[in-house]
Amino acid sequence: MSVNQWVEQFRELHARARKGPLPELEKRRYLAERERFARALTAAQGLSLPPGLSARRTFRVAQGLQVDLELAEGKTRTMTLDISVGGFSVMLHKPPPDAEQPGFSLRLPGAADPLVGRAKVVSVQRKLGTHRVSFMFVGLAEKDAERLEMTLFDLALERIK
Repeated sequence: MSVNQWVEQFRELHARARKGPLPELEKRRYLAERERFARALTAAQGLSLPPGLSARRTFRVAQGLQVDLELAEGKTRTMTLDISVGGFSVMLHKPPPDAEQPGFSLRLPGAADPLVGRAKVVSVQRKLGTHRVSFMFVGLAEKDAERLEMTLFDLALERIK
């Protein structure tokens, strides 16, 4: 089977999973194929996968999504640079202190309800008068992580024609 055929089969399986619960056998196949797709994306991004960590929870999608941050110095609205199930990066004029865990509200495409929670700073890089700040989700509920993961697969599949 060619890569294109495999991607099309995965795309169809993902669409069925999006519509509702799959029968158990098909669900196991879907989860295995989702991991396989995520491993391919992770490798293409040049990311190494730590032992025991799922590629589904590691790969990133470069996507601008609206995120509202509740920082100690006030609220700010910005756009993500990239996003994964583990967290997101944004550009800020002034990064929050490392110990701060701001609240966030992240708009997901096609979703009425935003993803809401807390995040902590994991990296700050100075960039020409601004800062690229990477946040890690703190205590993200499993159902929210699954909702985000499904959205990330949607976004990744959109980029593959």
